[in-house]
Amino acid sequence: MVMRKLISLIAAAFTILILATGSYGFAGTTGACGGDCQSCHSLKPAEAQGILSSFNPSIKVLGVAKSKVGGLWEVTFEFMGKKSVIYVDYAKKHLIQGSIIDIKTKADITSERMSQLNKVDVSKIPLSDALILGKANAPIRVIVFDDPV
Repeated sequence: MVMRKLISLIAAAFTILILATGSYGFAGTTGACGGDCQSCHSLKPAEAQGILSSFNPSIKVLGVAKSKVGGLWEVTFEFMGKKSVIYVDYAKKHLIQGSIIDIKTKADITSERMSQLNKVDVSKIPLSDALILGKANAPIRVIVFDDPV
C-alpha cells in the first residue's frame, strides 16, 4: 500500500514537471505574457463549463479560482451529487486530475480543498425524529445515519 502511494506521488510529480516544461501556461516560463500570466490569462466559469462538458455534459462547474500552484486554475465542479476539484493550465491545453501535494509540508492540497467543498453543516441536519442516547446537552455529539430498509 505504501509503495502504491509512493509510485502515485512520483507519477504526479513527473506529470507536473513534464507539463511545466512544455506549456506557456505555467508560471515562471517565458512566453507572450512576460512572466505575469494572470495579466493576460483568464478562465471564466462558462469557459470551464465548456471544457468539462466536452468530457461529460452532466458536469456542473461551481467556480474557478487561482490555484495554489502557479500556472493552474482550480475548477470546482459537481458531478452526480459530489463536489470535486480539477485543474486547468493557464494555456487551457491541459486538464489535470488528481492530488497536488506540497513537497515541503506533505499536505495534500487537493484533498484539503475537497474536504472544504463537501463539508456537511451539521446544524442543518434535522434531528426532530432522532433517537438520543446519552445526555441531550453533551458538548460533543455523534450523529449516526442508518438506512431502515
